[in-house]
Amino acid sequence: MSSTLIIIVCVVAILVFMFLGAPLVIAMGMAGILGLFLDGGVAGLSVLQTTIFGSLAKFTLVAVPLFMLMGEIIFRSGIGNDLFHVLNRILRRVPGGLAIATIIACAIFGAMCGVSIAAVASIGVVALPEMLKRGYDPKLAAGAVCAPGALAMLIPPSLLFILYGEMAHESVAKLFTAGVLPGILMALLMVGYIFFMSIIPSKSKGASASVKDIGEPVTLREAVGFVKKLWAPFLLIVAVLGSIYAGIATPTESAAIGCVGAYFIAFVIYRRMNWSIFRETLISSARITCVIMFVFVGAVVFTQVLSLLRVPDIFSEHIISLGTSPLMTMLLIQIMLMVLGMFVDGASMVLITTPIFLPTMVLMGWDPIWFGVLMIVNINIAVITPPIGLNLYTLASITKDVDIETILKGTLPYVVVEFIGLLILIAFPQISLWLPSMMK
Repeated sequence: MSSTLIIIVCVVAILVFMFLGAPLVIAMGMAGILGLFLDGGVAGLSVLQTTIFGSLAKFTLVAVPLFMLMGEIIFRSGIGNDLFHVLNRILRRVPGGLAIATIIACAIFGAMCGVSIAAVASIGVVALPEMLKRGYDPKLAAGAVCAPGALAMLIPPSLLFILYGEMAHESVAKLFTAGVLPGILMALLMVGYIFFMSIIPSKSKGASASVKDIGEPVTLREAVGFVKKLWAPFLLIVAVLGSIYAGIATPTESAAIGCVGAYFIAFVIYRRMNWSIFRETLISSARITCVIMFVFVGAVVFTQVLSLLRVPDIFSEHIISLGTSPLMTMLLIQIMLMVLGMFVDGASMVLITTPIFLPTMVLMGWDPIWFGVLMIVNINIAVITPPIGLNLYTLASITKDVDIETILKGTLPYVVVEFIGLLILIAFPQISLWLPSMMK
């Protein structure tokens, strides 16, 4: 059977399995097994055991459960609540200060956690009711929680960077570092959007109304209290990311440092962790890790078929034969990723598309680290875009104050904001590549 026919059969198999309601991981895995059988018969299936074991038995992937555990500890210890309240008090006099505090809190929470839905749930459960109570427009309030939560995937430590690093055979440490400045850029663009909307009363009466309730200035005593409350979480960020940037620890080792530090903060400093919650953090992180690893295995099996049939090479040759400029090719691939992200979750998107698109990017002379950042930014847009936008449904599940339609309307402007950020990152690659070039 020809390679083209095998690929067509595999794609049809994926669509059939998904139509029958099977999870994407099952669809990819079964299509991969079918492809191996059609290509090499029963003997072709012999590569499964070595492929699956070899893909999972990697030291870098140990960081996945560790960062998931770290995120669970931070989520259940109430650090997000404290962070939001402190920022709210500091930014009370700024137009749209409460919404801006929400964005910054999500960004900082992402630097401690790396899981977008955890950031939305942890910050949103406090910030959304507070904004609505203060007279914010429900759409503005919902968007200020939902979209910034996605920054957790871009600002390190990021689970998706780990998966991309494994598929692209690139340094996870460099990918983490490459995400810092783009993450800050996206956060600043979102803050700028809120500030702009806050000074237009006709379009954002809630944000403008919030400026009237400015309260008293922050006193020295309050400032000392803020430092006492948040010094430990910020020290945790410095320990995890600083150890990677300085070359002291690998991402896996820094994840272990982060878990120990998070437990110490939760048990000893905040005293918000008991043995029941401790058990829940272990069970929840193990459950999520198992799901991610199943997706990883399914994608690896399917990728094996793509490699055997030379699909990445054929795709690259076809793109180059079109004669389009490297920049146009990059833009076309970004549009393809954006559309695909509307229907596929972030982890699956990284695992499926990286082996197909990355060889083309390398042939065009683009840096794989830079391309990884652009891919994660695309996934940032995907999680706030229907019909599979996870952040939309996460926010809807934790509140009854706003419905899914309001959340969607409030979040759509951020799609434009993040797309502008994506274009800036394409135009100026050094935003992503400068810090990695400075690493030890």
